[in-house]
Amino acid sequence: DPAVSLFFPPRPLYLPPPSSHLPMATEMTAAWLKAHCKEQGHYTTPALNDKLFLHFKGFDRIQNLEPYTGLKALFLEGNGLEELEGLGGCLELRCLFAQQNMLHTISPGLPAALSTLNVSNNSISLLENLAHLPDLQTLQASHCKLKDLSSIRELVSCKALSCVDLQQNKIDGDPEEMVALFAAMPALACLYMQGNPVVSSVRQYRKRMIASIPTLSYLDDRPVFALERTCAEAWAEGGLEAEKAARKAYKDAEEAKARRDHDYLSRMREEARVARAQLAEEGKTAMVDVGMDSDGEWEPEEEPPELVAARAKLAQFDARPGEEEPPELTKARAAAAADAGGADATTETREWQSLGGGAVDSGSRCGAGPGGCESPSCADCGPTEGARR
Repeated sequence: DPAVSLFFPPRPLYLPPPSSHLPMATEMTAAWLKAHCKEQGHYTTPALNDKLFLHFKGFDRIQNLEPYTGLKALFLEGNGLEELEGLGGCLELRCLFAQQNMLHTISPGLPAALSTLNVSNNSISLLENLAHLPDLQTLQASHCKLKDLSSIRELVSCKALSCVDLQQNKIDGDPEEMVALFAAMPALACLYMQGNPVVSSVRQYRKRMIASIPTLSYLDDRPVFALERTCAEAWAEGGLEAEKAARKAYKDAEEAKARRDHDYLSRMREEARVARAQLAEEGKTAMVDVGMDSDGEWEPEEEPPELVAARAKLAQFDARPGEEEPPELTKARAAAAADAGGADATTETREWQSLGGGAVDSGSRCGAGPGGCESPSCADCGPTEGARR
């Protein structure tokens, strides 16, 4: 319908990847490899490259990689490779990804430094030529054509092998032989065997595998936790009753540990509270010692009773002419006397008297008048300024 095609144009049958501008290659030539490295932002000097992305390029064989002596990772997924020859010059190669090809066998010329090998989704029926790889740690060979236990027996020779993926094959055979085969691998930590006929023939498959392989930490679809391992090992030794007892003992130990942790945390909190209270008390004592109250305010020291009484008595006398104190000082002194003595603060003041007992209202102590006393030997006034000179 033209109206439909106007709004929904037909999609092309093939959309080339936007990141690649080179045409699909069928031969791995030196010129193509150099141009590919330049396009990917790698080095044009082959020996300087440590990785090559050659996946989904249509190669049918590996060639012209001898100059790439520094390669550590090679991606060959989704090609048409029938063998893994041509890697003799890549002596430092650590990771080789060759899944989704047309491999039937594993070639003997793999670099000895290889630690990761992925040959999944191929037509491989026998895992061979792996014993000379002492550093091989990860092998992925799922969705292949492995049919019996003899096709995977060489894995026992790989002492460093820790991760093995053999799921969705057709491996069948004696269940006890399969358990013994994987138990003989000293470093095996991760195993994928689901989807193989031999798995369904093993009674209590998961418990058997966990109890037989002490290093196993991940089996098929989930990890192997400590409780599961404890129960599996107890089941292997004493059956179902031993498994129940081990499960109960494990849970009791976990609860006891939780209680110990709670008690320890409670003790820490109580000790911290006591320490804070002690520091607060010491701080209050220190503030009191320097004359401050618990709120941090300054508390003046109390005056001696004698000084308070003398100040109150002095406040009863009037100042001599010309020496009167400011009114605000008089009010402050009266207020202080009222707070300290009570009744003495309201006592009437009386005139200043000399030591002889007579009241005076002049500027001299002896009553000589505003001019002052001229006698150099006056007992009340003492020598004048001129006499002192």
